[in-house]
Order: sequence, then C-alpha cells, then structure tokens
Amino acid sequence: MGRLEIMSPEDANDSDEEEMEPFHQETRLRILDIQERRPVGYEIQCISEPSLYLLRARVSDTSGLSVGETVKIPVESIGSLSEVRLKDLSGTSQQELIQALSSSIQADPERHISFYNSAGPMSLKFHSFQLLSGIGNSKAIQMVQKRGIAGWHAFEDVDEACGIESVKLLAERYVKEMEDVAQTPRLLDLLVRSEQ
Repeated sequence: MGRLEIMSPEDANDSDEEEMEPFHQETRLRILDIQERRPVGYEIQCISEPSLYLLRARVSDTSGLSVGETVKIPVESIGSLSEVRLKDLSGTSQQELIQALSSSIQADPERHISFYNSAGPMSLKFHSFQLLSGIGNSKAIQMVQKRGIAGWHAFEDVDEACGIESVKLLAERYVKEMEDVAQTPRLLDLLVRSEQ
C-alpha cells in the first residue's frame, strides 16, 4: 500500500502563497492605460515582462506612472495583479497593445528571435513562418533560404533579409493568441512562458 503523507500547516501556507501570487516571476510592467476608478483610486492595465500576461491592478498613487512606461515590480503603490482578457481592455489599452508588445519583444530579443531561427515545417504544406500574418508559402520558403544555417542575430537582420517587420509580425501573432486561446500552436507558450 502507498504511504499517506500528512501535510503540515506550514506546507499548506506555502501552497496558498504560491496560488495567491501567480505572477511572482514577472519583473516589470509595461503600462497600457491608467483609469480613474470610482469612488476612489486608479487602475492600471499593463503587460507583464518577461511573460507577456495582460494584467490589471489597483493603484494608490499614479505619480511616476504613465502610458508606455515600464515599471519594475514590486512597487508599493501597485496592488495585487490579476489577469484581464483582451476583450476587456480599454480602448486606449487596445490601441497601445501592438506598440507595447513590440517594445517588450525588443527589450528581450534573445527570447523572441529564437522563433525566426528555429521555425520549421509543421506539415508538408505549412511552415511555422505562416503563423505570422501576411506570410504565405512562397514567402516562408524564401525566409528559410535567407536564414541559412547561421540564422539571425538581430531583428534588423531578419527585416533586411526578408523585407518584413519581424517584431511587429510577432507582436500581432501574440495579440491573435491573446484574443483566441484556441490558437495553436501558441508561440506565447512555446517562446515566452516555457521557462515557468
């Protein structure tokens, strides 16, 4: 028979703590919008870095916070973080999203350029590059040829070789995955959140 393990009260507290802080590995927030909340206070909508979660939090003090800025966390004035769905973002947040994601991608290029360096065929008729908007079969084949064996070291190299906006295309794909959780494969999970 198997051994029954008794959980001590300390173990129970540890697991509760982890559940209460699901975004404990995030180090920065990129602010998409700051909204006044009635009766008092403010709320920020933001993207977390490095994992690119859409989050919101109550804020007690907005000084030093502005749309587009990045804030290291934890910060005393920012309350607990909770996930927010793309469709529930404010209009301002939705307008800022592609630019904010592009900035986040450029701030951590190694994590994201790996897609362009490791993308391969997903089937006989479909290449991973075709997950990006506007990339068809012939463009995907051209990109593989331009990549060669060495790959690319910077997004500028991809853009120059392939005539695309590599960061923007990746940001648009991430937004599509945030919009529809059924999108597969999920580059957000494969590239960005795989280390968690």
